[in-house]
Amino acid sequence: MITEKHASLHVSMALRLFTILMLLMVSSLAAADSVMFQANLERTGVYHDAGPEEEPTLVWKFDAGAPVVSTPLVYDGMVYFVDFEEGIYALNQNDGSPIWEIDLGGQPSFEITVNEDLLLVGRRFSRDDDESYLMAIDRLTGEERWKFETDDRSGMDSPTIYNNMVFLVSMSSHLFSLSIDSGEEVWRLPIQGGRGQPLISNTSLYLQDASQTIYSFSPDSGEVVWSHRPSSTTGRYSSTPAIDDCFIYAMELRDEYNSIVKINKHNGEQVAEFPIEFRSSSSISLTDGIAFFGDDGDGHAGAHGYMNAMDAESGELIWRFETEGFVRGAAAIAGDTVYFGSGDHHLYAVDRHTGEMRWRYETGAGITSTPAIVDGRVYFGSIDGHVYVLE
Repeated sequence: MITEKHASLHVSMALRLFTILMLLMVSSLAAADSVMFQANLERTGVYHDAGPEEEPTLVWKFDAGAPVVSTPLVYDGMVYFVDFEEGIYALNQNDGSPIWEIDLGGQPSFEITVNEDLLLVGRRFSRDDDESYLMAIDRLTGEERWKFETDDRSGMDSPTIYNNMVFLVSMSSHLFSLSIDSGEEVWRLPIQGGRGQPLISNTSLYLQDASQTIYSFSPDSGEVVWSHRPSSTTGRYSSTPAIDDCFIYAMELRDEYNSIVKINKHNGEQVAEFPIEFRSSSSISLTDGIAFFGDDGDGHAGAHGYMNAMDAESGELIWRFETEGFVRGAAAIAGDTVYFGSGDHHLYAVDRHTGEMRWRYETGAGITSTPAIVDGRVYFGSIDGHVYVLE
């Protein structure tokens, strides 16, 4: 006989099981989204979905009317991106139809970030004013939630969300920490600015600034844990490094040569330096001990650029894939395939082990947008003003 007590116990157990299943479903759905540049807080560029491995078909494309250099973000059935002029867009993931659009009145940040509630976009500058800020937008409606305005008027760039905090860099002088709920400043730290994205690994905050100095910070206080400054560099430059379990891999550019440095992420000591042949504007992608990066080839108009795969332990080049244009976007890694764009108007899919081309897709202009891989599809922008979705 089932007593009232036993029935209540069965209901309680069923509710717990239902809650666990729902949490697992939510986690699974979240893993299928793309909410930041380079896929994760370590900025490795590794996606857990597989993308198209054979000749793809066009699912849809959207005409923004201005170059698209940012990574399209995909979350909960919506696609978010900014164009190079003033536009912020939210599209239907299935067919690319517009849900909302905002005219920012100035150039948006190169990259954006989204979470379950907000889309974060920086305003860099305008032809008519020097206003700069970070805007938090309701991702469903496009309505402004809050705005953080700096006093240095230097342009805000790509934000990072971690533990209900927002970390972002101004183009000239500061790293900021903000409350994600209100946009209020928690702390700021003077640096050389830049446009690299802050990274998070094992509860530490990392950044490479425009002086090419690499920092480790406490996310809570902004205290500098360590800094690594190269002995000699050329000009202002910043890209986004990548982090694995033990090391940070970052690009350093010098007058006489360029290199990738390998830094112990716990103490900031340089472990190795690997010279590279050509100048690179690409962020680094990283998986299974292999670092991927694009370059400008000989660096002149018409030069052939390359996507490179380098052994992260020895610095030896595993393969190099040649294109007919500069390769300035980062590689997106999904399964056994590396996806990247080139100034030669093509998006490429290359076997990540051998460097052999699987397919390429032509657009109307060069591609510097780093792709995102979600639910078997590849999302990317082109300087021709379109966002493309292939599967």
